[in-house]
Amino acid sequence: MGQERHSKDDAYRLADLESHKRYYDEWAESYDLTFADESGYMYPEIVANRFLELSGSEDTPVADLGCGTGLAGLAFAGTGLLIDGFDVSEGMLKQAEAKGVYRRLQTTDLTKRSGLPRRSYGGLISCGTFTLGHLGPADLEASLIMARRNALCLIGINAKHFDERGFGALLNKLEAKGDINCLRVEVEQIFSDGDMSDNINVAKLAIFRMAK
Repeated sequence: MGQERHSKDDAYRLADLESHKRYYDEWAESYDLTFADESGYMYPEIVANRFLELSGSEDTPVADLGCGTGLAGLAFAGTGLLIDGFDVSEGMLKQAEAKGVYRRLQTTDLTKRSGLPRRSYGGLISCGTFTLGHLGPADLEASLIMARRNALCLIGINAKHFDERGFGALLNKLEAKGDINCLRVEVEQIFSDGDMSDNINVAKLAIFRMAK
């Protein structure tokens, strides 16, 4: 199951939940080495460190939405902030568990609001989940049910996906309704060797707090 079989380009073309589960279960064991390391996948570390820069002692526990193999979670080791991981792939969660940084890990379909823990988290992070072939604006809105009042949220969204699917419109709507506040969007690099002029290789990091 080498790099020639699994790639972000193939992942971007996945069309349904079962395809995602199967693809990432197969990819899980080699993901860190054949994708993250070889492609210079710096995105999870950037998102996690940005959260740590902005967060306070009250912004815990943290939910890592679509945590994959737990690359973002590594940044939380020794910080005192608790972090839980949620992902649709049991294979990916097995790899995350081996890293020993998550309080708990849960197989979760983020498209189903009924299966999500309500108002349980002081922080939400996500990187790599809101991207082409993956979750859209409606799924982001549903996921926010997990956040407590005033929770700090850092949601990384592939820039191409952000522009094509209307994430900006959703975030502006939520801010106008008073559901979120302090909204800003930063541009972040996904790959160390990525072409920043191509929006498929960059992320828009939505930073906001839930309403108090």
